[in-house]
Amino acid sequence: MIDKPGRYKISSEEYHLDPCVEPSLSRSVIHDLLYRSPAHAWFNHPRLNPEFKPEVDIKFDLGTAAHALLLEGVDNAVVIDTDDWRTKAAKEAREEARANGKTPLLRYQYDSALEIIDAAQNQIMKCKEIEITNLRQEGKSELSYFWKEDDVWLKVRPDWISKDHKIMLDYKTTGNSANPENIARMIVNSGYDIQAALYTRGVKAIEGTDSKFVFVFQEIQKPYLCSFVGLPPDFMEMGKSKVEYGIFLWHQCLSKNEWPGYPERVCWIDRPEWAWAVWDLKAQGMGMEEL
Repeated sequence: MIDKPGRYKISSEEYHLDPCVEPSLSRSVIHDLLYRSPAHAWFNHPRLNPEFKPEVDIKFDLGTAAHALLLEGVDNAVVIDTDDWRTKAAKEAREEARANGKTPLLRYQYDSALEIIDAAQNQIMKCKEIEITNLRQEGKSELSYFWKEDDVWLKVRPDWISKDHKIMLDYKTTGNSANPENIARMIVNSGYDIQAALYTRGVKAIEGTDSKFVFVFQEIQKPYLCSFVGLPPDFMEMGKSKVEYGIFLWHQCLSKNEWPGYPERVCWIDRPEWAWAVWDLKAQGMGMEEL
């Protein structure tokens, strides 16, 4: 049980089950609090919901496999030389690999993931602003940070952080475009601005350094292009504001043990202007302005 602020090397499973001495606050919990409800935050928290069960998805996901190989190294993979998982031997090998903290992959899955991470590494090395030539030698992956602010424990788990703690990379794969011009909406909708603000806050609390946070978005279709995205000061300020309110709301709910859902009243929502504009244009095309 973690009862002291610091940097820890623990597994992803341990981190997500929250080994902190008290229930801790993470980026996903803040996102639930702000954009869903405190009830969702309670339900999805392993330390609050006594019936919580972690989701186990045995379906192959190319992005997840690439993430594991890029950050943890290809030696973290266990390659099963068969075409599928239908045989008893293949299933047993898969479970054994998972029990040993490894990523089980079929040969074709491993080969595809390898192509993706090779492309990612080459493009990372070409990005002059982050100045990284070797991820394994110049930094560490999957470290967990725990710290306390007043009565609230918080946690973050950077994908990769340099040895001088001055730059963090967060690697995300997408089946859509990774064009930086199309990324802003995704960042807001997914709460990635909260992530950037919270992660830099956590590293500052433990390491004492002001880290630059850079997203690496990679397409999982050939030619596996990457984009490198940082948030300017005004974007970061919005993330910081959300983190502050998330901490406040978490403290209120936790101290009172009250986790409200949606309002128990009729909510009269405003008509979006874009919806009217779309309908007005369609109505004109149907000749309805003459009615």
